[in-house]
Amino acid sequence: MIEEVTYPFKDPKHPDLSMTIALTTIAAVSLAILVYIAVVITGTYTTQNTPPSTNTSLAEQAKIDSGMSQQIARSLNYVHKADINIAPLTVPLHGVNLSANQFILLYDSTPYASKGHIALNLPCDANTPNVPMFEVLIGRAPSLTPLALGYIPQISVVPQMCVYHGQFGFGDPVTDIVLKNISGKTVSLQGPHSVAISTHEFYTPTTPSFEQMQHPQQQQQPQK
Repeated sequence: MIEEVTYPFKDPKHPDLSMTIALTTIAAVSLAILVYIAVVITGTYTTQNTPPSTNTSLAEQAKIDSGMSQQIARSLNYVHKADINIAPLTVPLHGVNLSANQFILLYDSTPYASKGHIALNLPCDANTPNVPMFEVLIGRAPSLTPLALGYIPQISVVPQMCVYHGQFGFGDPVTDIVLKNISGKTVSLQGPHSVAISTHEFYTPTTPSFEQMQHPQQQQQPQK
């Protein structure tokens, strides 16, 4: 006697339905395997090709910013690349007469020190226009020192109008700027003569100036 062997999913009464279920199950399992393989491959590729993080902590970023600021402040070739509270000031000098060694106050930002740029349109000597007849003194009064000035011949008209420029405050604190006649003679300034000052940054020096130390003394003096 031969026994009939029944395979899984085989229904003797409905052979087509059993075959359909078997094929559907195999297709679902195959699809799941393919999806899993795709996920694994994609994750591996993403991990291998993701660049390392360039983010730094706040403390590290502050240290970097501080170092850059110090480097800029001490550099003689400072290049201003951003507008940070720029305050322009133009001082017309028409009608100002300065005898030898006389001076005029151009700028005072006490108690705040400032960093910036100065440009001057002044008369000059026809033979040596690159040597200014005037001296720009900067610092914290009464301690003032001469500022090195550059001569711009391209826009100068010797000897009536000579243009000079310089940068101040990138070193010792500057609160005061003075223009002094060092020509050895009296100079009468005319219509086009002027000084332009632009300040880029203000800060509070670590030590008080002589002027600041005088203020409390003046306030404590008895009134007459």
